[in-house]
Amino acid sequence: MKTSSSIWTDRLGVAIAKAAPKAGYSMSLVGEDRQNVVAAVNQGIDSHLEACFVPARGDCFKFRTPEGIRGKISAARLECKVSPRSLAVLIRRLMESGDEAAAVLASDICQILEIELIQ
Repeated sequence: MKTSSSIWTDRLGVAIAKAAPKAGYSMSLVGEDRQNVVAAVNQGIDSHLEACFVPARGDCFKFRTPEGIRGKISAARLECKVSPRSLAVLIRRLMESGDEAAAVLASDICQILEIELIQ
């Protein structure tokens, strides 16, 4: 597992984009994780002049109720497929949000990519 600082650097962004699946990183989110990703994506183009929702790259974010639980009480899930380049932007936004839960989600995604963020 590669280690990196928990402070955003361009080098970390390159490592994330390299480690991400070329076909896109898929995740299904609920609760606070869902809200943190929605907030990060809804920023549009940020001060770095980057976006993390670019359909031309294959990015897709949709609210869905999973099969098999229709008619039961359940919140919609945010189904995500994020291109490698957009994933790096999304993780940076989560890390820089100032929200502890968002930073934990960023760290969890990095761990799945075998990148450990250290303090």
